[in-house]
Amino acid sequence: MDHLPDPAVVQKFLSKMSDKEAKDNELFSARVDLEEAAKCTCTCCPPRDQLEQFDFCCQSLFLHPLKKKGQLLRDGLKEKLKAHQSPCISLNPLFTDFLLTDIAAEAARALNSYQTGKVDEDTNRARRHSCYRVIIASTMGPLGRGIRIRLPACVIKAVRAKWPSATYSGFRPSELIDE
Repeated sequence: MDHLPDPAVVQKFLSKMSDKEAKDNELFSARVDLEEAAKCTCTCCPPRDQLEQFDFCCQSLFLHPLKKKGQLLRDGLKEKLKAHQSPCISLNPLFTDFLLTDIAAEAARALNSYQTGKVDEDTNRARRHSCYRVIIASTMGPLGRGIRIRLPACVIKAVRAKWPSATYSGFRPSELIDE
């Protein structure tokens, strides 16, 4: 007879995993006020009342102490964007002319469909998600399967403006569990 685990034990385990995943997804040091990181200094972020709890301005990456993932994102962005200084990532020619294009999004969409064997029938959603992958890959390199990182609010706003939808899923942590 198979033995099923005690539901309380399972719940405690899942709670610990959620806490660990939340900590792994943090970009800013624990001493950084998230409201301060959300304040827009690039002038391209949506109003604060339209942001999710952990959304942040691209310039916050350069103004506040960061954890490892935040440092990787900042350093990747700094390296890629140094040729053209702009007040916001979403205004930089690398972003507007190369990453935020139908061609780049469609190429990333095709690659993702090939790798996963799944085709997203919602073209705009697929292009948004593909564009997010291209932005991360071009600034940080491949993170690995199931590793996700939150992007700045101004970047999300620009991507959503390019490929709009009636609803958005927002940032979701990975559903993958190490086996």
